[in-house]
Amino acid sequence: MKYKLGALLLLFILPTPVFATLGQSAASIRQDGILQTVPSQARSLAQALPSSVTTQTVRTAQGVLVKEYLNAGGLVFAIAWSGSTVPDLSQLLGDYFGIFHAAVQNSHLPFKAPLVVNQSQLVVNMGGHMRAYSGSAYLPTLVPNGFDLSVLQGPI
Repeated sequence: MKYKLGALLLLFILPTPVFATLGQSAASIRQDGILQTVPSQARSLAQALPSSVTTQTVRTAQGVLVKEYLNAGGLVFAIAWSGSTVPDLSQLLGDYFGIFHAAVQNSHLPFKAPLVVNQSQLVVNMGGHMRAYSGSAYLPTLVPNGFDLSVLQGPI
């Protein structure tokens, strides 16, 4: 069981560049250099965002789509991703990676189960299978009023 959990954790922390860090300003999105922005697509009315929320979607060099959600203060409060690999979660979660790592170490999930971390400071949901991974992470204390968290589970 420990080997399966270790393999799962290794899969989720393999280095793949990502361009945003939870809890950081929008400037953290550009710190890693070149971004390939993706044109935004029309949203359904059910997924309309509050006016205080802005988004940016980027594609990593490995083809993973990452959407960053910024609050009115310009801080990244949520991130969602989808792609053939799992992005570098240590970079994606930034200062919150330790909370994520500790929660995964203490979980007793089966190897193929979706991974859910639900802490007061950090919520992460991720899953998928080979070449089709998706997930989201958000900081509950930074989520703006009126933001529908189900938007994070939809298509990027």
